[in-house]
Amino acid sequence: MNTFYKITFKLFKRPRMKLEEIFTPAKAADINYIERKEIDSLLSSEMSTPGKQIIVFGHSGSGKTSSVRNLLKKNHYVFIRTHCESSTTFEQLILNAFDALNVFVISGKSRKHTSTLKGELALEYNNIKASIGTETTREECNTFSRLLPPQLTPQKLAQFMGEGEIVWLIEDFHKVSSEEKVRIADVIKIFVDNANDYSSSKIICIGACQSAHELIKLDPNLRTRVSEVSVPLLKDEEIKKIIENGFSLLNVVPSQSLVEKLVYYSDRLGAFAHQMCMDICKGEGITHTTLKKQYVNDQSFQYAVDGFIERSSDTLKSIYEAAVKNELGWYILKTFSHNVMDKLSFEEICKRVNNGKVSFKSEQIKEKLEELMSPSFNIIYYNSNSEKYAFSTPFWHRFLRLQFSIEKSEQSRKKRNLHNPNLNLISKDVKYQLVDESMFELIRSLSELRMEIIKK
Repeated sequence: MNTFYKITFKLFKRPRMKLEEIFTPAKAADINYIERKEIDSLLSSEMSTPGKQIIVFGHSGSGKTSSVRNLLKKNHYVFIRTHCESSTTFEQLILNAFDALNVFVISGKSRKHTSTLKGELALEYNNIKASIGTETTREECNTFSRLLPPQLTPQKLAQFMGEGEIVWLIEDFHKVSSEEKVRIADVIKIFVDNANDYSSSKIICIGACQSAHELIKLDPNLRTRVSEVSVPLLKDEEIKKIIENGFSLLNVVPSQSLVEKLVYYSDRLGAFAHQMCMDICKGEGITHTTLKKQYVNDQSFQYAVDGFIERSSDTLKSIYEAAVKNELGWYILKTFSHNVMDKLSFEEICKRVNNGKVSFKSEQIKEKLEELMSPSFNIIYYNSNSEKYAFSTPFWHRFLRLQFSIEKSEQSRKKRNLHNPNLNLISKDVKYQLVDESMFELIRSLSELRMEIIKK
C-alpha cells in the first residue's frame, strides 16, 4: 500500500484487513465473529464449573468451533487442540496432545496469558518426549508410527495439562470409531477426577449432531459429569449480521436484496454465508479493506453461485447418483424434501413413501435409511432421543427442492406438449430465480441421470 493510502487509513482509523481474515468459511470466525448470547453464556457457565467436562455438538457449519474458540480467547484460556479423522486412534490422540504441550515446556519460552511447566514435571515431560523419539514401529506400506511409551498415560497427560492450566480442545471426535470413542470416554472421566487437584482441568469435545448422546451412551456414568451443549443453526438475523459486518469491515456496501439472497441461501449455516461472501468479493476483485466505498448488487451474486457449483457439482453428482440407484431412494429423498429440517418418525416415513403409488416393505425402507445415514452419504441422521430422522444439513433440503421442482416442471411441459427447452422453475420465490436458473443445468443433468439408472 502506498504512502497516501497508509496516511488516509490512519487518519480515518480504518484498519486495512485481508479478505481471508474477515470471511472464513473453512475455519473458526475471529474478527467477524457474531456473539450468540445464549450459547456464549452457557459455555462460560460450564467452563467455570470445576470438574465439568464439555461436549459441544451441532450441524457442520453451525458455528460450534467459532463459539468455543472465541470464548477461550475472550476469557484468556490457554488451550491446545487436536483434530480427529476416521483413522485417528486413541494413541495418536494422546501423542498429538502431548506434542501440542511442547510450547509450554521449552525453557525460556513464554506467552502472554500462559504458564509453563517447570521443575520436575518439565523434566518428566522431556524424558517422555525423548523416549517417544526413539520408539517407532514399522507398519505396512513402509510407513513408521510412533509408539505410546508406558509412562505417557492419560493420567500423566491430565497432570501436565492441570499443572499448566491448559484446556484440551478435541475437534471432530465423532469421526473416530466406536472403539476409540470408548477410550475417549475413559479419558474424560480421568479429567473429571483430575479436577480434585486442578480445578481448571478441562476437555472440550466438538462433534456433529448426536455425538454427545453417542458418547454418553457408551458410558452412562458420564451423564452427570459432562455438560452437553447443543449449538443450533444460526438465526436469519445472525446470518445477516455476519454478512453486513463482514462487508462493512471491507468498506463494501451490498444492496439490500443481495443481503436477502445471501441470508436465504446460507440455509442458516455460518460457513455457507462466509463462503458466498468470499466468492462475491473475489469476483469483484476485493482482497482488502477498500479506501473508497464499493457497492455490490444482485449481479454480484452470480459469483457465489459459480463458486458453489464449481466446488460442489462433482460431489453432488456422485452422492445423488448413488442415493437413487433404486426407486426407493428417490421416494425417501422426496419425502424429506417436503419437511425442511423437521424430524420424521419411521412410521411417518413409511406412510409418506407408500402414498398409494408404490408399496415398499418396512424392512426395505429401514435398510435404505441406514444407507443414507452411512458416512458415504451422510444425507440423513437419526436422533436416538426422539427416535426420528432428519436431514444431516439444511443444504440437502434446498438442493432437493430445486431438483424436484425441475422434475415437476418437466412433467408439466410434457403434458402441455410444449417444446421449449428453457424450463421455468415452479417456485413463488421469483427474486431468487437467479440462483435457480444458474443451478438449472446441473440439477437437470442429475434428473436425467436418475431416469437412466432407473431404466437400467
